[in-house]
Order: sequence, then structure tokens, then C-alpha cells
Amino acid sequence: MQLPVEIQHAEILDWWESEHERISDALADRLPGLYYLVDQQIEEMPFTNLVRRGKFKVEHVEPIVAAWMDKIYLEFTLELDESLRASLHSLEGDKPGEGWSFKEMAVAGAALAVSASPVAAIPFFAGGLTTAGITFLGVTVGGGVLLATPVAALAGSAVLAALGPTARTKAIANLKSRLRSAIHAAIEVRVLGDADGQAHASLKGRLLSELYSVAAKRLALIE
Repeated sequence: MQLPVEIQHAEILDWWESEHERISDALADRLPGLYYLVDQQIEEMPFTNLVRRGKFKVEHVEPIVAAWMDKIYLEFTLELDESLRASLHSLEGDKPGEGWSFKEMAVAGAALAVSASPVAAIPFFAGGLTTAGITFLGVTVGGGVLLATPVAALAGSAVLAALGPTARTKAIANLKSRLRSAIHAAIEVRVLGDADGQAHASLKGRLLSELYSVAAKRLALIE
């Protein structure tokens, strides 16, 4: 016996809302684990990589983030597939394995605006690092000033030696801390999207778009 249309609609909307909330919460909860993996690379990086940040990002950071995002995307897709089948079964009595998978229903009829892989270039910051004031050989670089020139100068072993062990360690730690913060912010946008509502492709946006597409198709099928 088929359930009334209103009940089917309610079940589908409840399913969509529940999965929407689960995806949003779970991605935010898992993000610190990705930060930890990236922080390990930053902590171990040679000081000269602070000058060549683009090369460091491409060779050391992007592979970690890309692999993490692909893994999470696959895990969530499989979980959504199981959830969809359970919801369909509660409404239609389908046996496990019957009907469309979540992925098949998500892409049926139209291609999504993003590529098959949810991973794209990470929008890392451009330009120099800034500081509230670090002293290099007696010269203080004030807050907000780009550190491209001082950083390049510090790369020289003679300058580093002249700073002394304590000052050198403090300067490097400060620069790494600022690099870490900038990379964290860029990764957050790539995984969760922009809190200000700007149009940025993100892993969360991709998953929620597919979820919405499946829910809309399910509703249309019972009209």
C-alpha cells in the first residue's frame, strides 16, 4: 500500500534536512584533523621555503589536502547512498541494492557545475606575510608591512647567524605561525565555503548540491 503523498513529502524533506545537518557538522568536526596534517609539514619545512611559499604549497600542502578531500568525499557519498536506500525502503519497501544509487540520482539528467572530483586549486593567499613588528638586525618592520624583502634577507646564512639563536628561532617561529594561519583560512574556504556567502567552490557545497539534487528528484517523482 502506497503512503499518502503528504507523508512521502515529509519523509523526503526530513531525510534531506537530517543529512544536510550531518554533512555540515561532520565536515567542521573533521577539519582540525586536516589542519594537523598540514601543520606537520609547516613545522618541518626549511626556512628557505618561507620565501618560496608557492613551491611549498604545490609540493607539500596541496597533495595532503587533495587526498584528504577525495577520501572524505568518497566516504560521505557512500554514507549518503546507504541513507538514501534506507529512506527509499521506508517509503517503498525496496530491497537493499534495488533502485538508483545516490550518485546515479545526483547526476541524472544534468551534469553538475563542478568536475567529477571535488578537489580544485586551494585559494592560498597572495603577496607577502605581515607582522605586528619584528626586529631584523636592529631594524623593526612595523605592523602591516609586507615582509618579502626581510624574509629574503633572512634566508642568507650570514644574516641568520647575525641574529643569534634566540632571535633567529623566534623570527622563524613567528613567520611559520603566520603562514600556518593563512593556510588554515584558505583550507577552510576550500572545505566549508566562505562564511560571508561569496561564491567559492567547496567540498561542503559539492556534497550539499548533490544532496539537494537527489531530494528534488525524489519529490518530483511522487508528484
